[in-house]
Amino acid sequence: MKVLIADDHPLYREAAALQIRRLYPDALVGEVASLPELRLTASSEGGHYDLILLDYHMPGMSADALVQLVGEFTATPLAVISGTAANADILAAVHAGLRGFIPKTSSPEHFALALQILLAGGSSVPAEILQDRPSPNTLAAEPWLAKMTEREREVLKGVIQGRSNKEIARQMEVAEVTVKLHLRNVFRKMDVKSRAEAAVKAVKAGFS
Repeated sequence: MKVLIADDHPLYREAAALQIRRLYPDALVGEVASLPELRLTASSEGGHYDLILLDYHMPGMSADALVQLVGEFTATPLAVISGTAANADILAAVHAGLRGFIPKTSSPEHFALALQILLAGGSSVPAEILQDRPSPNTLAAEPWLAKMTEREREVLKGVIQGRSNKEIARQMEVAEVTVKLHLRNVFRKMDVKSRAEAAVKAVKAGFS
């Protein structure tokens, strides 16, 4: 397993790398300090990683850069790590199509769980996003919800809970390919492009 940590704070990089190696002893963990260094390292190593953790405020990073990275690493889960887990940062990350957002203030247990979910193909978004609670009538006004079947709603609930397609399929007692088909319909009806974006949009609307 290969993981790349892109962060301009060496102490955090070292701490995160140490924890990843403790959780996954066979993992190859790379470290870079900027966006240009990330691209150079990825290019020289073939560009294949099982997970890339990105500091939201490191040199070279921006909302546009996040979108570009998602397009460059289509087969790799990308997650933002940040010392300021503000809703604006979270939404910028998920709208870019990232799989997760891990606050640097997270406990080791939360960090470990987020890694497990991301590596299993799920998404991990912090609970802070629940602070902006919608009004009681917000959910009823969402047209995308009325278009969904009961099965599609079950799949969306699984996405919100950070479950992988395999886990959702097991819970629903259906084939994994069926979950993928439902998920494709959910994305289309919600007008989103990623699991994390769907989860955030649903939570903001009061669906859980």
